[in-house]
Amino acid sequence: MPPGDPSSPATGADRGLVRVDRCGYRSAMAIYLFFDESGDLNFSPNGSSYYFFGALTTRNPELLSNPLSRLQYDLLAEGVELERFHASEDRQAVRDRVFEVITSVGGFEFDVVVIEKRKTHPSLHDEVRFYPKFANYLLRYVFQRYAEVGEPIVVVTDTLPVKRTKRAVAKAFKEYIARNLRDRPYALVHHASASHACLQVADYCTWAVHKKWQSNDRRSYDLIKSFLRSEFDIFASGGEYFY
Repeated sequence: MPPGDPSSPATGADRGLVRVDRCGYRSAMAIYLFFDESGDLNFSPNGSSYYFFGALTTRNPELLSNPLSRLQYDLLAEGVELERFHASEDRQAVRDRVFEVITSVGGFEFDVVVIEKRKTHPSLHDEVRFYPKFANYLLRYVFQRYAEVGEPIVVVTDTLPVKRTKRAVAKAFKEYIARNLRDRPYALVHHASASHACLQVADYCTWAVHKKWQSNDRRSYDLIKSFLRSEFDIFASGGEYFY
């Protein structure tokens, strides 16, 4: 039987590299990382108290894409027009249905880094330094779980309107991957969140964590906490307050 045939056992050469569905369709296996963030870069008492970097990882984005697409069409039929799901903008009734899909489907892991902004040294307030510094913590927690496997890494971020910020995000990922993944193949793309259901789920998960930390509202957090692999408070051990 040919390698990858659904009725044949996986060999060392193709284990983890090819996925075959029930119809015999073969697709390349990869680790998909959908990157999200929450908060603002206003480092003053008027800004958000925290900043969050979140990452949803999965080997099969379709698990979430298909049911969320069905939900979007159901809402259209009910007269609710949404180009994408966005937790902070959606009505609570919509959020409830999105979280219902997320929790019933699963198939992903979520990691988040929490940054208390008033403990962030002023030298890191510029996004060109802020992003590489703290996003690398998140990447370390995610990729250390996949260090021994050979699938390509596909990193997807939301489209960033500010070119300077976009370059900072790209730099954070490329520097980490170059240092730690060596010759492992990877792709880094910036796409509108409307084009990827998993980006929208990452947004929902980051928003839920944000609500917990910012206002002690755990309602949404408790729905997704079983998918959390790490929730790392960068400054948990203390540190100087700068404002």
